[in-house]
Amino acid sequence: MQIFNPDSRFSQFIYTLTDYVKLGLVFLLFSIPGITAGAAAAAVMTVGMRIERKEAPVIFRPFWQAFKENFRQGTLLTLLFMLLFGFLAADWYVLMQVESTALIRLLCAVIVVVALISACLMLWVFPTLARFELTNRQIIHNAMIHMFACFPGTLLTLAAAAGGFVLASLFPQAMPVVTFFVPAFVVWFMSRTCVKRFRKFDGSAAETAEEPAAETSRNRENSQTVTLLN
Repeated sequence: MQIFNPDSRFSQFIYTLTDYVKLGLVFLLFSIPGITAGAAAAAVMTVGMRIERKEAPVIFRPFWQAFKENFRQGTLLTLLFMLLFGFLAADWYVLMQVESTALIRLLCAVIVVVALISACLMLWVFPTLARFELTNRQIIHNAMIHMFACFPGTLLTLAAAAGGFVLASLFPQAMPVVTFFVPAFVVWFMSRTCVKRFRKFDGSAAETAEEPAAETSRNRENSQTVTLLN
């Protein structure tokens, strides 16, 4: 039957879905220590964006290469976000111990908004790290620009990730489905969005699948990107 033809749209969809499920599982595995989550996210997004550009026939080798390349900077950025969320959590805990007033409710709302924006920013920091050679300050600055430019889609991605976590917490029997498909959806959506977004700045519209196999997994930043986004 045509549907089982390896070149059919259905077969290509299944192959791509399988690739993203693998990426999601690899991300979860390499994020278990917590501090390695940033490097794992950058590596996963490196491979995910290559899949979207039809450049990635394999998963694990380019992932491992990108993981090693981004380990130091990804770890530093992960620690930065950990400190930020730890600070927000501590402030929230302190506010919950005092009497509720209008000011306390306002401060709680501010903490929620800051935490939400920080989580959205985190979704763009590691793809930016994966794609460009930038300092940490430049990565955060550029990621913030991309985040606000694609804010509705970023919120959708964050809602999917948070919804999967809540679903798994309330219904443990849903854990296998959440584990397989929620990370895969997040990686797919962010990879697709990032490829479209970054193409405007790094000249990747001219890239083709015939790029040399020996090329590093990360596309180095060019002067045009610095000029536009710095």
